[in-house]
Amino acid sequence: MACSEACTAAGAPVVSSYEPKGTFTKAGSTDVYRSGAGALGLVIVPDIFGFGHKQVFQVADRFAEAGFNVCAIDPFHGKPWTMDKFPPKPEHDFMGWIGREGSWQKLQPQVAAAVAKLKEAGATKFGCIGFCWGVSIAMQAGQEATFSGVGGAHPALFGKDAAFAEKVQCPVVLLPAQGDADTAPVKAVLDRRPYGSKCVYQRFDDQTHGFVAARGDWSKPEVAAAAGKAIGIMADFLKHAMA
Repeated sequence: MACSEACTAAGAPVVSSYEPKGTFTKAGSTDVYRSGAGALGLVIVPDIFGFGHKQVFQVADRFAEAGFNVCAIDPFHGKPWTMDKFPPKPEHDFMGWIGREGSWQKLQPQVAAAVAKLKEAGATKFGCIGFCWGVSIAMQAGQEATFSGVGGAHPALFGKDAAFAEKVQCPVVLLPAQGDADTAPVKAVLDRRPYGSKCVYQRFDDQTHGFVAARGDWSKPEVAAAAGKAIGIMADFLKHAMA
C-alpha cells in the first residue's frame, strides 16, 4: 500500500505565514510545541510533514484558545517526509518509511513524554488528536488507560480501521474529508462499546484531505471556516470525553 489516493490528490502543503503563540521546548528527546494551560491535556500528532509546516502550530493554538493544555510533538525529529518525494512513487517506499519512522513502537515513548510534560504543567486528563497518519497514532494511544478520548481529522489508517477500533479503550472522533475512507468499520465496532454514544463521526466531503493540517489553505474563507468547525467538533468531543 502506498500513500492514500486522497493524500496524494490533496497536493503539496500550503505555505503559511502564521506566527506561533506558544513555545518550543523538549519532552524527553522530542521537540515539542507547547500552548495553553489547565487540566485538560492534549497531545497533538501532526501529519507526515511534521513540524516542517506551520499549520500544526496554528491548530495547537486554536485548541489552547478552546481551553486545552497542548503539547504537539515533532514525530520525525526534524526529518519528515520530504517534498522532493511527494507525491510518493513506488521506488520511494513510503510504506517502508512510515513503518520504520512512524510506528506506534517508535512513537509511544514520544507520546508518553508529551503526557509527562503536560502533567508537569498541571494537566490531569488527556486526549490525543492526530492528522492523516497521525490519527493512526492517536488511535493506538487510545489503547492505553491514560487517554479519555482520541481521534482526529482526515484519518489515514492504512486499512487497519477495524483492528485499531477493536483495541481502543476510549471514545473516538473521526472527521474524514473528500476521498477518505468510510468510518463505518470503526463505528460498527465502537457502537458495541459502553462509550459508543460518546464517539463522533462527521464527514467533510467538501474539503480536501489535510484541510485542518498542512494542506489547508486557511486564506480561503470556506477552508478556514471548515477547519474552525472541525476543531470545534474535536474540542467539544474531548471536553465531553474528559468530563
